[in-house]
Amino acid sequence: MTTHFSAKLFCAAALIAAAVFSGIGAPAAAPEPRSESFTYNIQFLLFTKAAQGRLSIRPIGGRRYRAELTAETKGLAGILMYGRENHYISEMEFDPIRRRFISRLYIKQVRKQAGVERTEAVIDTESGMVKWKYFWREKLYGKGHDPIPEGARVEDLLSGLFNFRIGGLGPVERGRNITLFTLPNYKAKATNEGEDSEEEEFQKFEIRIPTAEAERAYRKRFGRSGEKGLLVLVKVPKNLFGQETGEVRVWLDPEMVPVATTVEDAIYYGDVYGVLVKPEKRR
Repeated sequence: MTTHFSAKLFCAAALIAAAVFSGIGAPAAAPEPRSESFTYNIQFLLFTKAAQGRLSIRPIGGRRYRAELTAETKGLAGILMYGRENHYISEMEFDPIRRRFISRLYIKQVRKQAGVERTEAVIDTESGMVKWKYFWREKLYGKGHDPIPEGARVEDLLSGLFNFRIGGLGPVERGRNITLFTLPNYKAKATNEGEDSEEEEFQKFEIRIPTAEAERAYRKRFGRSGEKGLLVLVKVPKNLFGQETGEVRVWLDPEMVPVATTVEDAIYYGDVYGVLVKPEKRR
């Protein structure tokens, strides 16, 4: 199994983690964000527990919150991928008037066999700039300041998903489409390894809630016609996690709890599935 192949599988697992935990489409009626954590398994081909992850959100003082996603390969898959681990951190400020999170600091750390790489991005909405640094094996390889696109509201991976959950992006309505700006690929900017110059620009998340008719067609296609709930489709930049199509299906039950998540064509050999196995304390 090549390193490139391993990275694709693991990054797809991390993408599922974010989708499973986010609770996309959850009601916006909650008075304040709560502390929560979930554990989940990632399935691929014959690996029923190819990776395991934990996501959490908790207050850290004032109106600041810290959201984290950690995904780590397990068992034989872990051996084949040399124990790869991805860790994502978002420090956010909650705006009670607009009822949404504002991303302030985003950190992505990837532990691989060869070493650890880390990206840090400070999002300064007041000055309209993102200050970033990229490290490899604790050595600074690149840094810079990027102006935020005029009129854009920049979300990191976790702030965008949690904002959807609490209604910070508007009402959940069938047939609604939402576009969000997200951060560039700072590794590509620092190392000039990007295959596409667009990776170095601010990119977009595309969130789509199918119409009732389209959802019925999806349910028939995937054998979920007897279930109730909501389908949400999320498309992210391909370079974010390495998936081929960039689209994730998230099935939610009537309580807006994600019951199944699929990344199509996440790697060369098919789809990757996320299964929520342990919801933990909510307070």
